[in-house]
Amino acid sequence: MGKKLFIALGNGFTVDFLHHIDRKDEIDVVNLFRRGAEVPWPTTRMPGFLSFKHCPHLWNLGARPNMDADSAMQLIEDIITCVNVYASKEKRNPVGHEYRPNDIYIYAYKELLQYLKHLFIFYDRIIEDIPESAENWSWLQFIKHANESDYYSEIVIVTYNYDIWLERILQKFDIPFNVGMIGENDPQVKINILKPHGSISFTHKQKMDKDSYSIKLDNELLDGSTDEFSVSYENLDDNYLVSALIPPAGESSRFNHTWASQIRGTAKHKATRLEANDEMIICGLSYWHVDRAELDELIVSCDPLLNVTMINPNPKRTINAVLTSIFSNFVTYSGSATLKEKVTCQAS
Repeated sequence: MGKKLFIALGNGFTVDFLHHIDRKDEIDVVNLFRRGAEVPWPTTRMPGFLSFKHCPHLWNLGARPNMDADSAMQLIEDIITCVNVYASKEKRNPVGHEYRPNDIYIYAYKELLQYLKHLFIFYDRIIEDIPESAENWSWLQFIKHANESDYYSEIVIVTYNYDIWLERILQKFDIPFNVGMIGENDPQVKINILKPHGSISFTHKQKMDKDSYSIKLDNELLDGSTDEFSVSYENLDDNYLVSALIPPAGESSRFNHTWASQIRGTAKHKATRLEANDEMIICGLSYWHVDRAELDELIVSCDPLLNVTMINPNPKRTINAVLTSIFSNFVTYSGSATLKEKVTCQAS
C-alpha cells in the first residue's frame, strides 16, 4: 500500500505556474486591483468593472487600478476583517432600536466578491490554451508521477485558489481528477481536489438571466450546500444565484457558508487520516492572521511524525516557527525545482 500524499496550495502555486509560462506580469494575482479597469461588466462586456459606476463602495474605500500591491491587499484585508467580525457578531436589537451596521464595508465586500470572480474569469480567458511548455513544469511532472506510480495510493490537493489553472493543466495532459464534494466523483480516481474557498468553476443550480446581472447590495450572505453546485469550465460569467467564493483573507468558518464548511470538514478529515509514513507538501500559503485558524486546523490534525515539506521562496517566519514546533520531519525549499529531484529519487 502506497503513501497518502496531502498537498496544500496557496497563491504562490499560481504565481509559480504563471512564472513558468512567462505570463506573471500580464496576469497579476498579487495586486488584485491593478487590471480592474480592464475587467468587463458581464451584461455589456465593456471594460470597467472596477469603477465608481459598478463598485461605488469599493471605490469610496480607495480601490484603484493604480494602487500598489501592499495598499491593495491592506484594503482587502480591512474589508474582510470587518465582515469577518460582522459575520460572527451577535446581532442585538434593543427595544425601539433597529440594528444597523456601517453598511459600506458589507456592501464593499459584496462588490469585492463579484469583482474577484470576474477578474479571475478575465484572467482565465487570457490563457486560451494551456501551453505545451507546462509539460516541463516541476509541479506537473511531480503530480503526473505521483498519479501514475504506486509510490502514492491517494492524493488530496487542498487549494485555497479559486482559479482553475490546476484543473485545466490536468485536463490538458490527461490526468484524471475529482473536484471533491462538488458534482459526481469517481472513486477510482486517485487525485481529489478540495477548494474550501470556492472556485470560479462552481456553478449553482439556480441560474438566472444573464442580462439581469447586478451586485445585490444587502446584508444577506447567500448560502448553499455542496449538492446545489456542479463544476463547469465553460460560460464562467453566467449569472447564478450564489457565487461560491470566499475572498483572500477571509475565514470560511466566520461566514458559516454551508458549502465551505462541508469542504473544509472533508479537508480536515483527510488531514486527520495522515500517518507518520505519509507526506504533506505546503506551497505558497500566506498564513496571515485572518486565515491562520483555518490552516492551523489542518496542521494540528496531522501526525507529528508526518513528513512535511514547504515550498516557498519567502515564507513568513511565523509559519516556519509553527511547522518546526509541530513536525520533527519538516524541510523547506525555496522553489518547486526540487520536485523534479523528488521524482528522480522515487523512480530510482
